[in-house]
Amino acid sequence: MIDAEPAVRLLNTTDSTRRFEDALIDLFDDNGTVYLISGYFTYQGYSRIRDAIVSFLERSRENELIVIVGPASDQFSARIARDLWAHDDHEQVSLYKHTRGLHVKLYLRDGPDPVCIIGSANITQVAFEYNVELSVELVRDSIDHPDLQPFFEWVTELMAAATPLRRRDIFGPVQVGCAVINWSNKARLLPIRNVVLRAVPVLVLLVILAGLFRFV
Repeated sequence: MIDAEPAVRLLNTTDSTRRFEDALIDLFDDNGTVYLISGYFTYQGYSRIRDAIVSFLERSRENELIVIVGPASDQFSARIARDLWAHDDHEQVSLYKHTRGLHVKLYLRDGPDPVCIIGSANITQVAFEYNVELSVELVRDSIDHPDLQPFFEWVTELMAAATPLRRRDIFGPVQVGCAVINWSNKARLLPIRNVVLRAVPVLVLLVILAGLFRFV
């Protein structure tokens, strides 16, 4: 007797039979539209899945990639946008920004064999190799399946609330400014003492990250 595929597959970092990185790469094995919504998206993380993305886009002009990111310097690498735009010869790639503290980790493919991955892992090398992460992978026969439809509808609503990422959005000072605004908004929810203790280190860190994220 052949065991049926599990309804939910757990994804971990290294100590699991199904790794998050492998599941993310496998999203691009079939045709459709792939949605990547990641609170933190570094170039090192992108480079690990880049070949799969390029093959996906080249395999069929009907395939599309939709990416929603936080545009701040500590959340997203401008090199990713530049590389995707450079390979978007047939207008298959759409990049969106959402500036309100994006912290989502949701990865979805519609089409003939839809898949949804949701959990704690961002698209970063740290998530792939070091952090203790836990995500779940749902594989169903239709995007209209009750297990997948709510996620697809949620992504659609998020896209409607987002705006297209522009080249000026990934200019270094603009990204640092977005990071400062994000941290300022978060600070309003913290006790004053915590804000004072954290303000200086955070500002210094943002300046450092603004430089580092040009290379990661």
